[in-house]
Amino acid sequence: MLRVDLRSAKQDMELALPVRHPQAANQVLLKVGYGLETGTIDRLLQLGVRTIWVRYPALDYLEKYVDSEVVQAQAQVISEVTDTFEQVQRKSTAKMNYDAYTSSIDKMVDALVNNPQAAIFLGDMAGGDGKDMIRHASTVAYLSLLIGLKLEGYLVKQRKHVDPSRAKEVNSLGLGAILHDMGILHLEDEVARRYRETGDDTDAPFREHTALGYQIVRGNIEPSAATVVLNHHQRVDGSGYGGSQVPVLEGTRIHIFARIVALADYFDEVQYPVNDEPIPAATVLKHLLADDVAGRFDEQVLRALFTVVSAFAPGSMLQLSDERYAVAIDHNTNEPCRPTVQIIPPPDSLATPSAEPDETIDLAEGQNGLHVVTCDGQPVADDLFELPDHMRSDMLAAQW
Repeated sequence: MLRVDLRSAKQDMELALPVRHPQAANQVLLKVGYGLETGTIDRLLQLGVRTIWVRYPALDYLEKYVDSEVVQAQAQVISEVTDTFEQVQRKSTAKMNYDAYTSSIDKMVDALVNNPQAAIFLGDMAGGDGKDMIRHASTVAYLSLLIGLKLEGYLVKQRKHVDPSRAKEVNSLGLGAILHDMGILHLEDEVARRYRETGDDTDAPFREHTALGYQIVRGNIEPSAATVVLNHHQRVDGSGYGGSQVPVLEGTRIHIFARIVALADYFDEVQYPVNDEPIPAATVLKHLLADDVAGRFDEQVLRALFTVVSAFAPGSMLQLSDERYAVAIDHNTNEPCRPTVQIIPPPDSLATPSAEPDETIDLAEGQNGLHVVTCDGQPVADDLFELPDHMRSDMLAAQW
């Protein structure tokens, strides 16, 4: 199986995974085995579908990254988010089904624990763009859980007042992450419209969404989840906000769950800018390493993000500096921009899948300076980066 940017999809490619509706994840648009047609590709693009998985027997082992249990759990979360957002938009006094949210998060956590190989961030859980709150909420929740599960020991250290067996649980983290922007739905229409059109979060009325969301969820969910809603825009260097009546916090005064969601939220906002095309993950990761950005976030949380988000996610279609095409098949934690890849034919030939694997190359070995120049058709050669020594995985275990 091969992950393909829908804009590069070709007629007759055969689906290896079902295509789900971006705004209704329980609705399957196309089933496994469907042969793509030009008209179908156009309609999927119009709906906001961005990537698909197509049949390519030589890469069938990539199935480990898209475990069906995890996919189903993701779909359930998206479905719950969609239902709630639609209800609130129809009627501002609509009550949220917190039990359904909790159940969906519990299932996702169980799925990720049971399938650790699938705990790599592959990109979109749903289609949409930088204005799509459903896509944003579900992605932030998923990414926050991946980070939280990597930080088990750190969570125990940071939550000293909680029994260690409970301190490492991330269910409340996921619940807070899903609901983190709930206050936006209750802003005045003009304030919400300005944000959707500009993405400018310096607007004072918009900044009240954190406190407004907290007022809505407080008493209905665990306090550790509610604090995520209130403080997900607080920064460890003291540069954040929580609303005009909320003190500005810094460092460990910010709950660890809020620190995790703060980074997941920022990552997704940078990757999906309003009114622009999505930015490659490699570009976003390089941006996060800049001194003026990295200092805003918990260093341990930032390190964990680099272990679950690949610069080039497994299944991504790459072009190398020798002009050959390849697919990322594994990520090198200490060399994010040098994945292990498998050579494939040029994209025009992929509609006729090969069963025989081609050459496999570990780019971390530095073979003749070979490196990635494009990912899913987007240039990335100028965004390749080296991971600082203090963030390398062999330095992390003892600290976590």
